Amino acid sequence: MQSIILIRHGYLQSWDDRPKGRGTPPHLRIDPALAELGKRQAALSAARIATADAVLCSPFRSCLETADAFAATTKATVTADWKLGEILISSVLGIPYSPTMGMDPDWTERRVGAGKPSHPESDRTVQERVAKTVNELKARKPFAGRLVIVSHDTILKALVAAMTGRTVTLDWHPCGLATLVRAKPVDRQWRVTGLLGDVSHLGADDRCEPAEDIVVKYHPNDSRS
Repeated sequence: MQSIILIRHGYLQSWDDRPKGRGTPPHLRIDPALAELGKRQAALSAARIATADAVLCSPFRSCLETADAFAATTKATVTADWKLGEILISSVLGIPYSPTMGMDPDWTERRVGAGKPSHPESDRTVQERVAKTVNELKARKPFAGRLVIVSHDTILKALVAAMTGRTVTLDWHPCGLATLVRAKPVDRQWRVTGLLGDVSHLGADDRCEPAEDIVVKYHPNDSRS
C-alpha cells in the first residue's frame, strides 16, 4: 500500500501584514514566511501524520517551513521541487519576469537541486508539471511508501484531479490534509481515504482564512487569453 498525504502550507505572515509593493523587499510579498498561526498549524499537522518516508515540497519558504515541521516529527528528508511550486504569474512577480529574483535569499540553499521553475505559466504548463509529478510518483521505488507533499492550493487541487480523476472545488484550508492511497503498482489511480482537505486535527482557534480574497490572474500571453 502506498500512501501520499497532500497538505497545503500554513497561514502566511503576509496575509496579516499585507506588505505594500513599493518599498517592500520582494520576498516579503512573493516568498513570505509562516505566521505564528501557520507554524502552529504545521506542528499540529505533523503530529497528526507522525510517520513518513519522505517529504516533497514546493521551494517557497512557506512550504519549506511547513515541511520542516514534518521532518522534525518523522525524521524524513525534505526535498524541494519546483514542479510543486506556486503558479508563477506576472501580476505577482512584476516586471521583469523572474521566478526567483523575489525569493527569500536566506532560503536559497534549500532550493538547490529543486530543478527549474516553469515561467511564464499557463493552464498547459501547470498541467504538464503536475502530470510529470504524478508520473514520478507512480515510478517511485520502492512502491511501499508513505510520502508527504506540501504545496499550494491550486497545485494540490490539480494533483488530486490527476491522481484520482476527481474534480476538486473545495477551498483548501491552510494545513488541510488529504490522504491518497494506491494498493498495487498496476493501479493507475489513487483513491482518497477520509476527508479531502481535512482540518479535524486543527483546533477551532487554528482554523482561519485570509480576510481578503486573492485573485489569480494569468500572464496575458497564456492559454486563458
